[in-house]
Amino acid sequence: MRHYAKTGLPTRKQEAWRWTDLTPLYDHLGKPSAPAPSTASPLAGPFAAIDCWRLTFINGVLQNSSADLPAGVRAISLRAALNEDASLAANLSAGEGAAFLSLNTALLNDGAFIHLAPDVRLLKPLHLVFFNTGNAQIRNLVMLAPRAAMTLLESHYGAPDANYFVNQASDVHMAEGARLSHYRDQAESPNALHFQYLNARLEAHCAYDGFTLTRGARLSRYEAHIAINGAETDCSLNGVTMLDGAQLSDTTCVMAHLAPASRSSQMFRNVLAGQSQGVFQGLIRVAKAAQRTDARQQIKALLLSPKAVQNAKPELEILADDVKCAHGASAGQLDEAALFYLRARGINEAQARALLIAAFLDDAVAQIRGGNGVDAAEIRNPLQAAIGAWLARQLAVTHV
Repeated sequence: MRHYAKTGLPTRKQEAWRWTDLTPLYDHLGKPSAPAPSTASPLAGPFAAIDCWRLTFINGVLQNSSADLPAGVRAISLRAALNEDASLAANLSAGEGAAFLSLNTALLNDGAFIHLAPDVRLLKPLHLVFFNTGNAQIRNLVMLAPRAAMTLLESHYGAPDANYFVNQASDVHMAEGARLSHYRDQAESPNALHFQYLNARLEAHCAYDGFTLTRGARLSRYEAHIAINGAETDCSLNGVTMLDGAQLSDTTCVMAHLAPASRSSQMFRNVLAGQSQGVFQGLIRVAKAAQRTDARQQIKALLLSPKAVQNAKPELEILADDVKCAHGASAGQLDEAALFYLRARGINEAQARALLIAAFLDDAVAQIRGGNGVDAAEIRNPLQAAIGAWLARQLAVTHV
């Protein structure tokens, strides 16, 4: 709390926040986290039909969990884990200099603690369901021992008319040879404010595959800080953002290569309608010791309205001299020539637009690798269905 009091909330005068106005958040500051309602939340979203183990949280408080997890796997309340072993707190980022992480560390109500023992491979996904009706400070701690492997799903949604603030942070620690597939769906209430902070530490020979679908909340920010601490590690971080109305979504990624012969790739696709605003800030940092790094970053935005705005700032900071690094950013409208080509072959305008937008977004969805006993199509197909449903609504209200 001293860290938070020292810095306060960031303002647009700070470079990392210059495109994201936090004014809507002020009404929520100082309000306590909401108690969990007495009725259970309905299971929804693209991951609802997937066969998996589930932990369900309402306003950040664990409600139920799967009791039949395999040997070597723990998935329990973070508070319960800290009560059992206070030393686990050393694995939580304190958040000095990061206001939302400091606030989360000071005020967290609960979250998930996940631990896989060495060589344990979880052959079904573990699904964390977060349903919100009021303010919540949520914290997850994921620890994979050497050569452990799993698929982790997250669903974030809430009561349709609820106005709330969710501040979630996740600490991910991957020991040598660990593999994690981490897929998120952010579909919060249209009035909600959603902030997510990911702090991941990857040791040698690890593989991290991350994807986020952002389509909810009035104001949201996904901030990822990934440190590749070991050689021969592969990190993929991708996402799709779909916004309408006056929504604003900020994606900020810092990929730090600190060891040699590692690889990272980032591909983000945004589709913006109405008066929505998309923000992407991406920094690839290559330390002097990280020779033979291969790092790539790309953000493309499709503007469906003359009032939609995309701001992008891709950056490279390279101190090594034997690397392959590339980044790029672009924003534009639908290709009228491609649209004419489809219409000339008997496809109506709405269907033609939907086909082109879906193909544009599928570039990022196709990056999902699956693995760890889970077929990539099992994850991609429901995400593509959610994208298709959003496009159908867009075309119906003629924003395009």
